[in-house]
Amino acid sequence: MKFNLGKLPINSIAGSSGGPNVKRVGFLQNLAHSIVGVFVGILLILGASWLLFWNEVRPNAADAAKAATELNAANASNLQNQAVWVRGTLTGTPVELDQFLNEHINREFVVLSRTIERYVWVETENKTKRDTVGGGTETITTYEYNLKWSDTTPNSSQFKDQDAPENPDEKPGYTKFTRTANDLSIAGYNLSGNLSFSSAFTPLELRPAAIADGLFFSGNYIYEEERAMSRPALGDYRISYSYVENNTNGIVLGRLSGDHVIRHDFQSTGAIKTSSSIYRFFNVQTITEVIYTLEDEHRGLTWGLRFFGFFLILVGFTMLFGPLQAIAGILPFIKKITGAIVAGVGLIFALVLSFVIIVVANILNSVIALLVILALVAALIGFGIHRGKKKKAAAEIAA
Repeated sequence: MKFNLGKLPINSIAGSSGGPNVKRVGFLQNLAHSIVGVFVGILLILGASWLLFWNEVRPNAADAAKAATELNAANASNLQNQAVWVRGTLTGTPVELDQFLNEHINREFVVLSRTIERYVWVETENKTKRDTVGGGTETITTYEYNLKWSDTTPNSSQFKDQDAPENPDEKPGYTKFTRTANDLSIAGYNLSGNLSFSSAFTPLELRPAAIADGLFFSGNYIYEEERAMSRPALGDYRISYSYVENNTNGIVLGRLSGDHVIRHDFQSTGAIKTSSSIYRFFNVQTITEVIYTLEDEHRGLTWGLRFFGFFLILVGFTMLFGPLQAIAGILPFIKKITGAIVAGVGLIFALVLSFVIIVVANILNSVIALLVILALVAALIGFGIHRGKKKKAAAEIAA
């Protein structure tokens, strides 16, 4: 039976009445799982290798920005269906405010994004696994429930512990949204509804004039009760906003089609062609700032995917030795030793394979580098043939 703790001044409990969940697995079952894991490990290594390769050859939106032409009334007729960037003032019919913002606020937004967070019970699963003599394992699972601010309300009927606390139902209308004006334009050119505003949002700083009567604010959050600002209780809400204001100066990057600037599809500039698209508003004043922003984002994602690919290869390699680990688990201390060895070798393997894939991908993706490598290979082959002929001639003379 689940219970609702309502407004009790408590923010953490541990699921307990049924006791911890203990799962015991024998040697043969562990061995069977490890054999299946070998195939999963192979798939992980192959998938991670493809991810690392694709990551190095994927298109960079900064290259599309560099290739784009500044759009103005004088050159518009010559830039149809071409990549363009246009600088100007973003305008549109202001979007509607919601029930939490004051309708008399002296601000107009063409994009308004609302985030709703709720103080609710969140389940945390804790697992402790230990090896047993004979090759078996024992996994002890416990559940802890903490009151936290969350942008979703966990379904308490899905909580694992039979005595888990219960979250109250959500209030109607308390959902996140992003409202965008449907008649956006910049410098006289119309924009379509799928324009991206990534990195262009500004957090709305709240003041008394900005919020509706009867509400409270602290920092950038609106609360329905003053108490909730410092002592939130189960079911409390807090609301925050980010926006793009009407008449904001900036740059739109896309493709010109008639009197519209729309999404621009582009390919990578390397030898291996991959495709992507961009259609975005930047609240900056120069195309150099746009390029810098896109370069920075591309670099960050590239390194993030490199680390992720390396991690997948490491996990996959470790899974290849799962059967060995399962057999070694007959004596737990031997399993620890083999586990340390596998982890060390796996780390080296993952580093080397990741490095090789990254280098090969960059060589294949660069025409100049590829030609240089081919020339070196040809030179080495030619040198080998020449030396072979000299040795053969010397042998004939000696004979």
